[in-house]
Amino acid sequence: MLGLALALGAGGIFPARAADKLPVAASILPLGNFLENLGGERVQVTVLIPPGASPHVYEPSPAAVAEASRARVLAYVGAGLDPWVERLLAGQREGGPQVVQATAGIPLLADVGHHEQEHHADRGRATTGHGHHQGNPHIWLDPVIAQDLCRRLAAALIAADPEHREAYEANLARYLKELEALHQEIAAATATFRIREFVSFHPAFTYFAQRYGLKEVGVIEAAPGREPTPGHLRKMVNNIRKFGVQAVFAEPQLSPRAAEVLAREARVKVLILDPLGGRPPYGNDYLLLMRHNLAVMRQAMQ
Repeated sequence: MLGLALALGAGGIFPARAADKLPVAASILPLGNFLENLGGERVQVTVLIPPGASPHVYEPSPAAVAEASRARVLAYVGAGLDPWVERLLAGQREGGPQVVQATAGIPLLADVGHHEQEHHADRGRATTGHGHHQGNPHIWLDPVIAQDLCRRLAAALIAADPEHREAYEANLARYLKELEALHQEIAAATATFRIREFVSFHPAFTYFAQRYGLKEVGVIEAAPGREPTPGHLRKMVNNIRKFGVQAVFAEPQLSPRAAEVLAREARVKVLILDPLGGRPPYGNDYLLLMRHNLAVMRQAMQ
C-alpha cells in the first residue's frame, strides 16, 4: 500500500491539504484506494463514508458534503448505493469535478428482492444501472471489473490534471498488473474449493461469485434492515444442509444478529466477509482486503 494516507470523512474533520495536490474524493474506501494508487503523490484522497459505516444507510455530514464539493475528481458507486452523491451532483454548477460513477455502462446483475433467494446470478441481468431496476451495485468486488473501473478513474485524473498524464498512466499500468495478479490468485484458489455454494448476509459478493464459479444459495437480508421471515430462514437452513454449507458469512458494517440466529439453527459457524475495508489487518488496501476475504472463504469452502 502506498504511504499516502486517505483522509476520512468521519466527524467532519479533514487535514490541511497540500497546495500542489489534486483534491479527489470517493464515496467508499475501495474507490478511494483505487484513486490513491492511481494518483500517487499527486493526489489528496478523501473518503466520504467512514470505516464501519454501511453506504446503504449512511448520510454524510455537512463537512463531508463540503469536502466532496471541493474535489476535482469525485468517484461514487451509483445504482442506488450512495444516492446522496447524486443529490449533491444535481446542485453542482458548471466547472464541477470530473465524475466517475462506478456502475455506469456496466451490465448490472439483477438484485435480490422480496427474499426471492434463487440463484440470481443465473436469472439474467438488468439492462442499466438507473431507474427502478438499478441492479446490484457491488461491482468493485470483482477484480476484473475493478480493472475497467481503474481505467476510467485514471482517465478522470488525467482530464482534471493533464500536466501529469504520464505519471497517472504509469501508475495505472502498474496497478492493473497488481489487480490481474489478484484475479489470477483468486481464480486458482477458488478452483480448489470443494464446497462451491455459500450463504451471505446481503448480496455483496454476487459479482465475485459469478466471476469465480461460486453459487450464492442464500442471502439473509435482501436489503439492510429487512430482516428475514421465519419462512425464509427455514428455506436457508434447508439450503445449508442440502449443499453442505459450513458457514454463514456476515459483514462488519451490519448487525450479525440474523446471521447468528441462522447459524445456530443450521449448526454452522459465522464468518466475516468485508466488502468495504477499513479494519485490521487489511486497512484501506483493496488488494489486502480481497486476499483476506479469500482466506475467510477458504475456511468454509476448501
